Amino acid sequence: MKSMSFLNRSKRKYKGNLHSHSTRSDGQYEPETVIKAYREKGYDFMCLSDHEIYWKSEAYDDERFLMLSGYEMACEMSWKETGQQYHIHGLLDPSLGSTSEFEHNEEHPKPDYTGLDTIQELIDEMGAKGNLVIMNHPTWSRNKPEDLLQLQHYFAVEIYNHQSELDEAVGYGLRHWDYLLSNGRKVFGIAADDAHGGPMDSAISEFFGGWISVEAEGLRQGDIIEALKAGSYYSSNGPAIHDMRVEDGYLKVECSPVKFIKFITHPFNGRTVFNRDASAVTEGAFLLDAGMRYVRVECVDFEGNVAWSNPIFPDDWM
Repeated sequence: MKSMSFLNRSKRKYKGNLHSHSTRSDGQYEPETVIKAYREKGYDFMCLSDHEIYWKSEAYDDERFLMLSGYEMACEMSWKETGQQYHIHGLLDPSLGSTSEFEHNEEHPKPDYTGLDTIQELIDEMGAKGNLVIMNHPTWSRNKPEDLLQLQHYFAVEIYNHQSELDEAVGYGLRHWDYLLSNGRKVFGIAADDAHGGPMDSAISEFFGGWISVEAEGLRQGDIIEALKAGSYYSSNGPAIHDMRVEDGYLKVECSPVKFIKFITHPFNGRTVFNRDASAVTEGAFLLDAGMRYVRVECVDFEGNVAWSNPIFPDDWM
């Protein structure tokens, strides 16, 4: 089995949040306030993903901070009638070469929902306008895993939505993610804030609770997007993953001090690495085997916070 590096301890990683709101839609704070807060908190990039209105401005960009172009698109439905709704995230992907990209502050009218085809048409329209697509907060949205499996042309799902977890205890999308992966869909995970308001400096806040750390060539829109598409990042609401690679038939992980390192796979059982005296672990390894549809890693700290790796797909290269 050949050696492969998925995250490299020696390469720069950029911390970012893809999902937060401002007064441009239903957020409490002006865009300048939100941007300043993330920048001062040490983030390298963010997307101001206001509902149905596109952000595409370099006014706040410099060599150490980047605003990604994008937005969040909703298909308004009565969840009492349909049982679910859809919020879909678009990030500008320059490599798509779209000739119909959204302009800054351009609004995108919501479609009328008539069935799952409406959602697929919306995803395809967003792609045609040059966007990389994420399915946001599937548990909050009451999305059916089998419906997400039927939908095509999105690259990731939100596996942790901080605001949804704080307010309504429906922030985790891991069940949807593992369902998709176990059914052969190669899709990545995203952790994000979805912050709308409330105090930014309180011990528990909608802000700064879920993020991604991206191993990219540089702090540019195209570089960040290419790294996202390659899965060269991890998601977190606490711990850090420093390195993840395949060597000598093992998937090896190095992380910040945690209580558990979990290797999750399908269709076989995985493995949990821990110390019996409950002392911290910072590395773990898992023997790969043919027939594993995917393997992903969770690093769980002593407070229950988690860093999630993206899945690897051993059958692709074993």
